[in-house]
Amino acid sequence: MKETKFIEQNREKWAEFEKMLREDRKDPEKLNDLFIQVTDDLSYARTFYPNRSVRVFLNALAQRVFHNIYKGRRFPVERLRLFWTDELPRIMWESRQALLLSFSLFVLSFGIGVVSSIINPDFARIILGDGYVDMTLTNIENGDPMAVYKDSGPLGMTAGITANNLFVALRTAIFGVLASIGTVFIMLYNGIMVGAFQYFFVEQGVFWESFLTIWIHGTLEISAIIIAGAAGMVAGSGLLFPGTYRRVQAFQLSMRRGLKIFIGIVPIIILAGFFESFLTRFTETPDPIRAAFILTSLLFVLWYFVWLPWHKHKTGGFKTGVIDKELPPTRVNALDFNSIKTVGEILSDVFTVLARHPRTTLLGLFATTTAFAGWSFGPSDKPAAETFVILEVAFWPLDILGTLGEFFRWDHPGGLYFFQIIMLSGITVAAFRALEEEMPSIQRKPISVKRMLLSGSFLLLLMPGFATMLEFLSEFYGVMVSWIVFPFLALWTAVIYFENLNPINALIRALQLMRWAPAMGIGLLVGALNLLFFMFLESPIWEMAIELFSWFVPPAEGAMASFSTISTTCAAGVLMYFFFLLTILSGGLQYFSYREIGDANSLRQQLEQVGQTRKIRGLARE
Repeated sequence: MKETKFIEQNREKWAEFEKMLREDRKDPEKLNDLFIQVTDDLSYARTFYPNRSVRVFLNALAQRVFHNIYKGRRFPVERLRLFWTDELPRIMWESRQALLLSFSLFVLSFGIGVVSSIINPDFARIILGDGYVDMTLTNIENGDPMAVYKDSGPLGMTAGITANNLFVALRTAIFGVLASIGTVFIMLYNGIMVGAFQYFFVEQGVFWESFLTIWIHGTLEISAIIIAGAAGMVAGSGLLFPGTYRRVQAFQLSMRRGLKIFIGIVPIIILAGFFESFLTRFTETPDPIRAAFILTSLLFVLWYFVWLPWHKHKTGGFKTGVIDKELPPTRVNALDFNSIKTVGEILSDVFTVLARHPRTTLLGLFATTTAFAGWSFGPSDKPAAETFVILEVAFWPLDILGTLGEFFRWDHPGGLYFFQIIMLSGITVAAFRALEEEMPSIQRKPISVKRMLLSGSFLLLLMPGFATMLEFLSEFYGVMVSWIVFPFLALWTAVIYFENLNPINALIRALQLMRWAPAMGIGLLVGALNLLFFMFLESPIWEMAIELFSWFVPPAEGAMASFSTISTTCAAGVLMYFFFLLTILSGGLQYFSYREIGDANSLRQQLEQVGQTRKIRGLARE
């Protein structure tokens, strides 16, 4: 082919390539395909036009593509700088209505707390508790109203306060997934509590001293809670107002923005904890200095989260393509069971499987929970309120989670332990069967009652291991151990099911396949998700929900306690079975990934096909 014809034939393609390289956002798949085509053209030009300008042009184009593929990622420090100087301010500008609504809710609820305290002098005791009120009254009588901030060592106090504040802010943001309703309830609760708290000191005649002490750290702390409320509303807005997106895609985008807002307030919360532990205790500091400190903190929050986003929007200072990134396409292709996958890819596949079977998943969870509740409370000779006792665990979020061991009691008259073992085995078989349905028909094993019964009977032997670990979740060390034990048990069950091995041989095989580091990563992420769900049952929202439906309860003695116990047990049962389902599905997907690492069956098949098929790229030579 003549050089002029070669150039004429490929001119439009090369121009399109150059245009794509100039774009800010590049599709990795297209970029990879571009590199292959350009190198093919370059090879052709080197062979037939070694000393012509077209070879030089294609060589430069190939270098640009190579640079974009392998050296296009920015240094993490630069990415971090862009987040704080550009991305977060832009998200705050886009979320300004949610921030205003969150602030308005807090002010409204603060006023409710103040008015309620004026009407009912004992309102502070209802909200803050008798212990705190009595302690503060004693401190006021002793002439040191703020003595509570001087009782603990600053280092330990910093860690405890920061952890608690982070948890409150995270709960406020995460509960936005309940169509923002959870966030609204938490904002109302926090505002009422702060209003009652502040008016209590007004009532005792120590307002100015309390204001100059509490708001040294409270300015940043309350600001962070208000911004966390905005994050929760942003997170839930995708469900309520999907716009032109599918609801799932809109929720994915809104959750991403909400979590970025939460990340933005983490340093504020840490700084507030430091101030509360190290600075608030110095109540002898002159009033003008403390007032100036509070004002400085307030001005900083207003400058960064309000004025800077407005200013950058007004002056056009935002960089393009920070927020409005393309959503990943909805996955319609079959899952790949012959490749090595990362922890993130495995968890993504887990939720892909669940998203493809939403009705079956929900009906299955509620059916198993209904059967569990009926089996638990039906044969029991105790009142419903005494059937399961919620433990008091030192770590607050683990109270109800630690009660899961009660769901596997040996002494239950209905044989609850064995009932649960059978239920877990059934969930395991159903989960693995769902994975088989995702396989290509050539890899899928036919449904066999004999195989199901054989696998199910072997799986019954492993279920006590899961039951035992669920009992250990009442202790913090048990939670940490579960991060590695649960993934291994799930892998063990997958080997039994997919390779038709007995438990002993399956154990040997599972130990050979096991990759401990990624398995621990899966266990940590699934466990963290489970903990977040159980936090909902520990929140005031769940108590409000129970109170809301209490008018259905007959006015008999003990009826309300029974209703509360049964409702909480059913909710905990749904979460327990869902957590178990996530663990089993991730174990099955771990099996296929680790099998490819150990056996490399897919790689062997590809090597066997070398020379049998040939893929031709580029231009055919004349």
